[in-house]
Parts: sequence; structure tokens; C-alpha cells
Amino acid sequence: MSHALLERGLRPAEDFVILDAGSAQTLSWRRRWDSLTLFTPAWHSHLPGLRMPGAQGRYPSSKDVADYLDLYRASLGVEPKWDTRAVSVHPQRDDSLVLQTSTGSLRARAVVAATGPFAIPQYPDFANDTVVDGANLHSDAYRNPDQLSDGPVLVVGSGNTGIQIARELSAHRCVSIAQGSPRPRLPHRLLGVDLFRWLQLTGVLSVPSNGRIGRRISGRELVVGPGLVDLASRGVHLLPRAVDGNRDRIAFADGVERRFESVIWATGYRNGFGWLPEAVVGEDGTLDQQDGRTPIRGLYVLGDSWLRNRGSALLGGVGTDARLIARHIVP
Repeated sequence: MSHALLERGLRPAEDFVILDAGSAQTLSWRRRWDSLTLFTPAWHSHLPGLRMPGAQGRYPSSKDVADYLDLYRASLGVEPKWDTRAVSVHPQRDDSLVLQTSTGSLRARAVVAATGPFAIPQYPDFANDTVVDGANLHSDAYRNPDQLSDGPVLVVGSGNTGIQIARELSAHRCVSIAQGSPRPRLPHRLLGVDLFRWLQLTGVLSVPSNGRIGRRISGRELVVGPGLVDLASRGVHLLPRAVDGNRDRIAFADGVERRFESVIWATGYRNGFGWLPEAVVGEDGTLDQQDGRTPIRGLYVLGDSWLRNRGSALLGGVGTDARLIARHIVP
């Protein structure tokens, strides 16, 4: 968003400011597990104006992304106001907006909520009833196998996160994975060509979210790379959906209960837009927006999954959405 505003002639600190609830050392990409890799290649994992350093065909690690974002900020000459959390935003009669933050209030003619879709760890209802002797962590808090004591581990959730973590743990522990809804899977490469090159060439990444095809595919996460069959070949036990928990016993959809020493909840996130007015975000977290514009004049959202299309929440796609919003802010 800063890059898009700079393109429109605005000046950092004087014309716009970035707020972040964390610090440069606690950016979300520095808090992901150590072995995480993107399922998008480096050539499709950069923001406008600066390519990610290194081999463009590799799949960057979380550290690669964090270092790249530091480099990107420096290249733009912008520095966020750290440790400042957005609390609420209120429209005023003069069409300005008052943003309440953890450090005071700000008045602005435009506010862009870029807190994203992966802000608040999400658990199933029975997670609170699960008490184990070992680790009981959301994937957001998982870093490496050393956090887990010896004994059987259950990974709940079979999306990209759950599969990556289960694969890593399978070399160190007896691992089971509780499957969720069936997910389509595609390999990293098709006929020797990177998957995202195919998606780009076929236009899948730019399919509108409000179109017939977009509505059909937007509700299903795509697993990219090795999937459940690969996990099974590594000795991971494939279990049905987890449906209930009672201390160290987890009940599954097949009616069987099993005990585990540790549990990793790879059950996704809720978005970080809960501080927006009810006119913008519903009780279920869905946003009332059109190409990033909300019903409230001057209030925009950026970076949510399928905001405009499949690329809206990806490093390689969010720049297009930001430019559209910048044109409304600075005609």
C-alpha cells in the first residue's frame, strides 16, 4: 500500500503513516515455524518494485520472507509506527475518519485496513477440553520438533500447514493427522513447468471472486506439493476428522477415541478485521467490500483472501489491489 501511495505522489510520514501492533522483530513471518516454506516460488512472491533476492525458482522460507520485507521497507524509505494497535475506526460528519489506537487517536481522510486474513488463531470448539501431557499448540505457536516431548502426536487439519508440520514431525515422532474437508491437490510442477506459471497463463489467479467460477473455488484451500499419500508413505497415520476432545482423548468421525501426548492445531485463522465497524465486517467475519472499498467513505480493506481474486492475499498479487485503492485515495 505504501508503494502504491508513493506512486501517486504521497510522502511517507507527511502524507501517510503505517501502524503495526508488533515490532520489527515480531513480524508474523518471524513467528512462523522454522522449516516453513511458501508454496509459491520466489518469482511469484514479491511486492511491486523489488524482486525477492536469490534464485527465483526456489520456494522461500519464512526467514526469507521476513528479511525481504525488511529490505522492502528500507527500499521505500518508510518506517512503521510500531507497537500501535488499531482498536476502532469512526466516520465523522466531515467525511474524515477517527482511528482509535492503543497509543491515542488519529484523524485521517482515508484508512486502509491491511491486517489480513491470518491474524487470529482459530480452534475447534472442543480444543478447550483437550488437555495433554505434552505440547498443546496452535500451528501459530509451533516452531520445531524440540517443543514436543516424546510420544504420539496428533496434527489436526490437513491443509498446507498441517501437511508441512506433519511431514517434519514424522522424522522425529509417531504422528497422526486428522483430516478435514477433502482438498484438491496439485504438484509444484506440471509437465516440468511451475504450477503458478500454469495458473498465471490460464488466468486462474485473476478469476473474479464474485464470478461463478470464483465463488465455486474460493471456499476450498488448494494443497500444493506432496499431500496425504506422501505422508502415509512416511508412516503418518491418516485419521478421519476430529470431532470431540476429553483431556488426552480425541474422538474421531469414525467413532473411535485415541490418546495423544501432544496436539498441534493446524486449524487456520480468523481475519484481523474485528476492529472495523459492523457496517463493514459481519459477525461471521465476512467483509462488505467491493474491490477493497467499503460502505464507509474513505475506509478500505486490503490483503484478505479472495478480496478480488485468488491473488489478493498473496505477495505476488496484493500489489494490484493496492494500486486500485490508491487511485481512490488520490484520484
